[in-house]
Amino acid sequence: MGAGRGHGEDEVLTGSELKRRAKAGVFVVSTRGLVILLLGFAGNVVVARLLEPRDLGVVAVGMSFVLFAGLVSDGGLGAGLIRREQPPSGEELGALSALQLGLTLAMTALAAAVAVPLGRVAWVTAVMVASMPFVALQFPGRILLERALLYRRLVVVEMSQVLCYQAWAIGTVAAGFGVWGLATATVVRALVGAVVMGCVCPDGLVRPRPRLRLIRPLVGFGLRFQAVNATWLLRDQLLNVCVAAVGGVAQLGLWALAKRLMEVPYLILQSLWRVSFPTMSRLVSDRDRSTRLVQQAVEITSVGMGFVLTALAGSAPGLVPGLFGPQWRDAAAAVPGACLGLAVGGSVSVAAQGYLYALGDARTVLRAGLLQAVTWFAVTVPLLVPLGVASVGLGWCAAGVVEALVIGRATTRSIPVRLARPLIAPVLAGVGAAAVGWAVSARGGGTLWSGLAGGGCSAALFAVAMTVADRHLVRRTCAFAASSVRAALSHRAAEEEG
Repeated sequence: MGAGRGHGEDEVLTGSELKRRAKAGVFVVSTRGLVILLLGFAGNVVVARLLEPRDLGVVAVGMSFVLFAGLVSDGGLGAGLIRREQPPSGEELGALSALQLGLTLAMTALAAAVAVPLGRVAWVTAVMVASMPFVALQFPGRILLERALLYRRLVVVEMSQVLCYQAWAIGTVAAGFGVWGLATATVVRALVGAVVMGCVCPDGLVRPRPRLRLIRPLVGFGLRFQAVNATWLLRDQLLNVCVAAVGGVAQLGLWALAKRLMEVPYLILQSLWRVSFPTMSRLVSDRDRSTRLVQQAVEITSVGMGFVLTALAGSAPGLVPGLFGPQWRDAAAAVPGACLGLAVGGSVSVAAQGYLYALGDARTVLRAGLLQAVTWFAVTVPLLVPLGVASVGLGWCAAGVVEALVIGRATTRSIPVRLARPLIAPVLAGVGAAAVGWAVSARGGGTLWSGLAGGGCSAALFAVAMTVADRHLVRRTCAFAASSVRAALSHRAAEEEG
């Protein structure tokens, strides 16, 4: 495991090694996300057949409090240690662990105290919140592994948690424990994660050491970093409320399904976001290399995600009713706008957001998130009644453009990159190809087969158009994807992270 390398392990990375680990991380994290998505879907199907809707609602309430507890206890302090040039000391990691452990233990005690007079729902919530101290124990290890870009080890932790959670949840629910099976599965997941982290992290589990003065310098950046996550979480919840209040519960159901379809491309972008932050943190002091990396990232992401998003948009009229039934046909109307918004905003943010975080400029990312949310609501709410769920997709599209403008402008003020020009050809090619695919899918009767035909047609047209526009960029994108797979599957990576 390399247990003796300690906190300074990430200092010995050469430029070529950093590049290899970053490429491997993209493939490993993307694959991990897709596998977890499939396992979660299968587990939900099994559990849903054994429980009543009310039980799942109780768990949803508890999960909301768990997310809030995680948001508060993290505080973004770990991100401050990831972006910093010098590696964190054992004392700093111990201080961070002590703070987060203290906060989560206090939240657990408070949840238990409140549960006494409130009854079953509150007790289920208290049990789920009790998982957070075990999550807090994992934070120092996650910081070290993220800094070193050792994503195989992080995936081992995360996959162990998911598998144990699903096994415990399905087993206990089938045995008759009902909602308590799901609640305790949350604790089991966090406990397993802490144990596995202690095994795979070079320094094991860091012993908590209360020294607040050591982490005080991290508070400013950490709060702004976590405010971005809080903004996104609040935006999603308020958007659901607005859609239900203005358009009705049926429109909310359609949007929920459309959003579920967008999870696959979103997972790919999440893997790029996750890897870009620690990678850029290593390069931020080298202005020339940072410039080249940001420029290459926006170019490759715009083409690579263009294939995925164009195919998804073109297939929607057949894919949605073909997979989920004709009653969900209208959900397809939200997909094209959402895809376009993700293509523009996602391509720029993948390239530039990690760089801004590495600079310590979380304020710009926060401003972009706030303006993005305001734009999304401003477009969606007035159009909900006349356009239905399509208005949410249009809102996502407008929000993506605003996000790209704010983040892109801040980045170009710092380094000489061109973020708008690389988007022109992929966006135009994607819109045209998706329109043709949409027509093929819709005229084919709106079946699953017509959706596949429309999606294939869209992807093929996009490939042809981009090859004509810039065949060298298409080759670089394909080469990057291939090298990511090779880097992740290489014997060297297995030896380092095994």
